[in-house]
Amino acid sequence: MRRGFTLLELLIVLTILSLLLTLFFPVIVKNGLSSDESFKTKISTLFSSSFVPGKSVQICVNFKENSLTVGSETVKVPYKLDVLVLPGKIISSELTNKFCFDLKNLTYGALIGEKGELHPSILFTFPSGEVLFYNLSSAEAETLKDKVGKGRIVEWFSYYSF
Repeated sequence: MRRGFTLLELLIVLTILSLLLTLFFPVIVKNGLSSDESFKTKISTLFSSSFVPGKSVQICVNFKENSLTVGSETVKVPYKLDVLVLPGKIISSELTNKFCFDLKNLTYGALIGEKGELHPSILFTFPSGEVLFYNLSSAEAETLKDKVGKGRIVEWFSYYSF
């Protein structure tokens, strides 16, 4: 009676496992990155690492492809991008397919999307790199657009405090 496995049997099992991992690992990673939490973590990391004193980083919002590029990294946004709001400027998906800006003189901005009845929104501030995520109603999204566009971001925090 034989106990244990031969070296050949172990090699066959390890080969099969490595083939399965090679095939399914990219699928597992891709599905994990599409979740909301992974998206929020990725965006927060990109914005917080994008401010480098003396260096200008470009951010591009691609409304057509629903993606956000910070520097050289592009992230797919899991909802329809609708409006980019910067102080004194509102850029709509109806007006342009892509809009790029530098962080050189920017202090804050907001990216407002559309997902059914809700308006997922990203409020970003510089140079701190802080990123806040909201799921807003239509009225709240309009208020955010107004406050950021008119440069009255402090009023947004007093309006939308928890």
